[in-house]
Amino acid sequence: MAARKRKTSIVAGILGLVLLFAGSIGVLISPSIALVMIVVMGTGIVLLLVAFLLVRGPIAALPGKTRDN
Repeated sequence: MAARKRKTSIVAGILGLVLLFAGSIGVLISPSIALVMIVVMGTGIVLLLVAFLLVRGPIAALPGKTRDN
């Protein structure tokens, strides 16, 4: 189950990055379709958030140093 969540997170993250950068390049190339590209970039951001949320549990469970303030 954890491996499947990790794989889904990686795929969602990569797809999110691709959509984010493709949307920004599309706005630079053709400003007339900026609204469509903003929607594409928003979708990319949502996918990146989903990717981070999928791995939030396993990352929090990793052993690490405790902070003593």
